[in-house]
Amino acid sequence: MDRRSIGHLSRGVWLLLPLASLAAFAVVLQAPLYEPLPRLPLPKPAASARAVTINTNRTPSGVQRDRVLTLAMDVISARWKPEGDNDPEVPILAFAESGKAPSNPGPLIRVRVGTALAITITNRSDSVLVMHGVRAGSDAPRDTMEIAVGATRTVRYTLNKTGTYAYWAGFKGLSQGDRSWLDSQLNGVIVVDEPNARTDDHIFLISEWFLGYDDRRQVFEDVLVMNGKAFPHTQRLTLQQNDSVRFRVVNVTSIPHPMHLHGFYYRIEEVDGVRVPPSKQLLSNTDLLLEGSSEVLSFVPTTPGNWLFHCHFAFHVNEETSLTGSPRDSAEMNAQIAAQRAARSMPAGMAHAAGDAMSTHTMRGLVVLLQVTPAAGYAAPSMANARTIHLNVQRDPHSLPGGRDAFGFIEQKGDSAVKPNAISLPGPVLELVRGKPVRIVVSNHLEQPTSVHWHGLEIESFPDGVPNWSGMGSKVYTQIAPRDSFVAEFVPPRAGTFPYHSHFNDREQMISGMYGAIIVTDHPRDTTHDHVVVVGGGGPPVEHKSASLYALVNGSQSPKALHMFVGETHRLRIVSIHPDWPLRFTLRNDSTVAHWRAVAKDGADLPRTLATMRLARVVMGPGETSDFEFTPPAAGRWQLHVSNSESSGWQIVLPIKVEARPKAKAAVSRPR
Repeated sequence: MDRRSIGHLSRGVWLLLPLASLAAFAVVLQAPLYEPLPRLPLPKPAASARAVTINTNRTPSGVQRDRVLTLAMDVISARWKPEGDNDPEVPILAFAESGKAPSNPGPLIRVRVGTALAITITNRSDSVLVMHGVRAGSDAPRDTMEIAVGATRTVRYTLNKTGTYAYWAGFKGLSQGDRSWLDSQLNGVIVVDEPNARTDDHIFLISEWFLGYDDRRQVFEDVLVMNGKAFPHTQRLTLQQNDSVRFRVVNVTSIPHPMHLHGFYYRIEEVDGVRVPPSKQLLSNTDLLLEGSSEVLSFVPTTPGNWLFHCHFAFHVNEETSLTGSPRDSAEMNAQIAAQRAARSMPAGMAHAAGDAMSTHTMRGLVVLLQVTPAAGYAAPSMANARTIHLNVQRDPHSLPGGRDAFGFIEQKGDSAVKPNAISLPGPVLELVRGKPVRIVVSNHLEQPTSVHWHGLEIESFPDGVPNWSGMGSKVYTQIAPRDSFVAEFVPPRAGTFPYHSHFNDREQMISGMYGAIIVTDHPRDTTHDHVVVVGGGGPPVEHKSASLYALVNGSQSPKALHMFVGETHRLRIVSIHPDWPLRFTLRNDSTVAHWRAVAKDGADLPRTLATMRLARVVMGPGETSDFEFTPPAAGRWQLHVSNSESSGWQIVLPIKVEARPKAKAAVSRPR
């Protein structure tokens, strides 16, 4: 099954069906297409395999003398625990600096520009391997070296191009994205620094261990890691308020990752070893790191407390991306089968209640915790004279495809109570004023806990919405229990477009409707020329561990048309918040793609060098927002096409009706 399709959570023909066909089919679908088969025991490492040590990429390897770095490495069979000490151990091939234990990632190569590299690699595995990327900064397709079983090869190369790069190896004939489990962790990082560059940055290598099966009923096993560990066993960083921080992030998986930083904006200084000029470094808090790519991010943690840096595909940070719970042997597998049969025989009401409890939900996968220590004299902003908004979280039974329940938000205005099952899809647009305090009372009317994250807002940590983490010291936010409420108080410091969404049992709640838009302004918006487009989940997946094929644009698969006038400038605020997909947006009519001016990204205004006219196309990951200005050149029918793929998959069309503004009638004098 192909893992490189844009449907990175799913395999097979379902990705090729149009959304309308799937929607029609799933109206009668009350359960997944088939029950997944029980999990199988994972492959076991050989008795002679050596234990892997975790490399946090803080200490360079090798020996450097007279501008020459010498490094000898072996490829050996190893045993690796990608999660906790009591979680499954799996076999991998790993790099080991000669005389040392194997590590994941492989040894860090870090030198000043102009350093000569002399690297020797011995293949002690039982398969032919091909080495890639050792000549960092050179022509990547030609930078390969085949190493036979038992052979040793040496590379000598002068590193003359600064940047952040990956080296990797795989079985002969495989690309970086084709690797699955045994050779998937043969990766390492090369950093080539300027002569006087700081080296106190943090380097993260994202990799994946994937075990698929030919029978699609047998669900694949998968774990995503940062520097060889999956959350909650990843690194925890302690930062100082107002001290600049730099991350180097390398993605060697076959899929993109929208990397989101809570609480702060970052600047992208480098992409794939190429420096971005300062005049073109936009502010971002969520950016789609493409497969096989690297980025260097810098930011200043201006607010103390507990924060996150994580992938914003919900599937990549929940229990589905984990080896935990897989059976150790056939006896444990049979016990799990018996437990599943007992659960299926449970009365429907009991099973529903058991599923709704969800009190032990935890994040997994691609998550790093950040703790920012407060600077002397720090004081939280005043909440005096805060405006109050009442936001209810409710359930609309059987309103999604397959008869599944929708979860959503609805604003309670005044003293009158809202209807018990009333929700808004998407959630109501929260109109906030820059620099003015707001108090949002979130009341949970679901039968399971929830939480709300105010995505991208530069606010205090406590209301940020991450259960059992947001806050500082002894004041830590937990979650919003059923029939309970939480008051999120903050002062939005920046005008812009932002999402808000669930941050507990994220994937289920977000694909069921728990998302909306926040618009922060200095003055009331002219909604005849300022349009909000929110694209999010619209129903559950049809297979276990697959991407949801349902989406909604402004709450519908057939959204209402926007209305515009010829020659007048309109602002489109696009919020991409489907938890499973990167989305493609194209504004066009029947004959041509339009042009629009990009004006903002993730709520931050673009620098002048980037606020330019361009073809009206953009790809956005979940959590990203983009603002564009569009001046319709002629009357007629335009369309904003929203899809999850260039050539296949689902597509929704948002109509845009462009009209000439009626001319004012001349005054007619009446005879007296």
